[in-house]
Amino acid sequence: MSCEADTTVDAVEPAQLRGLVAEGCGRFSTADVRDDDNALATIRAAYDAGVRVFDTARAYATVDDDLHNEHLLADALCGREDVVIMTKGGHFRTGPMSWDIENTVDRVRRDVEASLRALRRERLDVYYLHRADGGGDLEAVFGALEDLRREGTIGAIGISNATVAQIDAAQSACRLTAVQNRLVAGERTAELTHAERLGLAFFAYSPLGGPTHARDLPARLPALASLAYERGVGVHRLALRGMLANSQALSVIVGMGSPSRAAEGAAAMTEEWDAACTAAWESDTTQG
Repeated sequence: MSCEADTTVDAVEPAQLRGLVAEGCGRFSTADVRDDDNALATIRAAYDAGVRVFDTARAYATVDDDLHNEHLLADALCGREDVVIMTKGGHFRTGPMSWDIENTVDRVRRDVEASLRALRRERLDVYYLHRADGGGDLEAVFGALEDLRREGTIGAIGISNATVAQIDAAQSACRLTAVQNRLVAGERTAELTHAERLGLAFFAYSPLGGPTHARDLPARLPALASLAYERGVGVHRLALRGMLANSQALSVIVGMGSPSRAAEGAAAMTEEWDAACTAAWESDTTQG
């Protein structure tokens, strides 16, 4: 099947990656029970609802297909050229319950080539080193990614699971565009503050705390939950909107497991945020 994306657009800039809800696609490949038809329908429903950024990785694989997630995205988004696909390398599945990290120039170059083939693209929009916390010579790896960016193989470079020091190491070796770290609604980290200071985009994964803790959100943000109830909207939607409203750098990556959830997640980008929302947010998140 041939469906190569138009790669004539300019390089992705940080400003294009802020204030967004991105579809996180990992669980479509790593969940114990998979449904490729549902995955394809959900990705397309997210697109139809206004989502334009989709997040994948070499590590989001099945045991028998180490490019499964990227193959899904290529199929789901075929013919939709106004999308940004973010993928990652250096971290990969090695067995039913095992993954490994190899932050080397050779490995990342091989992962870039594999992702280009799987996504059926001539250029990767945003490419992250997946596990900056996994050791290796970060400056050498990001120097190699910068070479690929200058060649046009990568549109923008990102760093994931990173500390402030690792962000600085990456930026010293390349034109860094984005950071992708875990950040839960109501929290603020040194890495987010640093990304804001540097003018980078910051993608928060697990913004609701992950599948296990998302149900605890009303207890963690009671004032916002009460306001959401009064307005007849989901507290999860309002919490995502609150994250976007309280940082100029921030976007969120949401695992949307079904078409209906895709529509709900996308709605956070356009949900009203007013003085009452701000007051509830501050009540829930201000310490002391």
